[in-house]
Amino acid sequence: MQHLWKVLLIAFLLRVVFAFIVWHPDLNNHVDWGIRFWQYGPEKFYSQNVWSFSWPNQPPGTIIIFALVRKLFELIFNFFWWVNVNLPVFPSAIMLFFEERLYQALLKLPAILADLGMAYLIFKFLKGKLGLWGASLFLFNPVTWYNSAIWGQTDATVNFFSLLSIMLLLERKLKWSMIAIFTSLFIKVSLVIMVPILAMVAIKQKYQIKDWLKSILLAALIVGGLTLPFSKGEPFSWLVNLYQTKVFEWQLHIITANAFNLWATLAGIHERPDTLFLGPLTYHNWGLILFGLAAVPLLYKVYKNHDSKNIFWVATLIAFAAFTFLTGMHERYLYPLFPLFTILVAWNRKLLPLLVGISIIHLLNLYNFWWYPRVEWLVNLMSAGDRLLPRILGLITTAIFLWLYWYFFKTSKTVKK
Repeated sequence: MQHLWKVLLIAFLLRVVFAFIVWHPDLNNHVDWGIRFWQYGPEKFYSQNVWSFSWPNQPPGTIIIFALVRKLFELIFNFFWWVNVNLPVFPSAIMLFFEERLYQALLKLPAILADLGMAYLIFKFLKGKLGLWGASLFLFNPVTWYNSAIWGQTDATVNFFSLLSIMLLLERKLKWSMIAIFTSLFIKVSLVIMVPILAMVAIKQKYQIKDWLKSILLAALIVGGLTLPFSKGEPFSWLVNLYQTKVFEWQLHIITANAFNLWATLAGIHERPDTLFLGPLTYHNWGLILFGLAAVPLLYKVYKNHDSKNIFWVATLIAFAAFTFLTGMHERYLYPLFPLFTILVAWNRKLLPLLVGISIIHLLNLYNFWWYPRVEWLVNLMSAGDRLLPRILGLITTAIFLWLYWYFFKTSKTVKK
């Protein structure tokens, strides 16, 4: 355990350094939403039409996080401002640094802490030296710190609660598992793909109806209570309307949103609507069909055998299939693969080359279009030939998924539990 804390500390300090250095344009939205939450108040927040960058298209969980970060920034900044005013020896240049850099670093703090939280869950689940290896493998994968500490996105936060939900369910803690997955979806809806897996496992664990009702009711009450300040007294109908008309509707309905997947190979990294036809069907419909064809046999595997290895294999492949086949995928939406696949690699180190390979491809995918840090020869390589390299990398990503899918069904045995 002592070694784990050293690993967590090193990983945390590494991320904090990067958090202060880089400002991704996406953070402008996060800054704006955090400030305006306190200006407008939660009840009027989503109804306002004046935004510095873009209308908030995320659920209240995300907004609450940014609002709390804003208050944390104000508390820290005001404290040091008081010190600066009252202690002449205090170097005033620090205040200028805080004014320019502190807020951006604090906006990345929830994701950084979520990285550490997932590493701890991996360690606790795998235990001992294997757990330390798995936690280190996850924390020092450049993909994870590029997403949280450099970009400052929320993927780590929602994935922490999803991973926590899986592990709690494996411990037969339905109530807490339900709260965790509800929290993930309350922050961002991207991991709704994990709900069928969790439901299948919970059904096979044969809980009584009263256990289901208590668990769902408690999770719903927590989400409803947090939604209440936004909703003018009708949290559940308001929340359903928000997801239907804003969260889902305001997403990009394009073939690929810079995701190196099957559609990048076939259609290229260009912003084109997924309502275009590929043969008899639209790209959108092809994506749903291919994802369904991949997901149904996986869910059947969980139904027949819900031991932990089977669950993590299926969750890994579901996450990978969604990124590979569904349209409208952003480059960041491969993130759910990494904490899950890391656990599989810890169990079977023969899979390590595949983790390294997909990590390199994903890192290049995150780098594409943002170009930070700018390496001119790499920018030219990624952009050459009408962005031929992203097409090739999308093909390799698809091939890795297909191989993993084949390997799972080849090596697994369906055992009734």
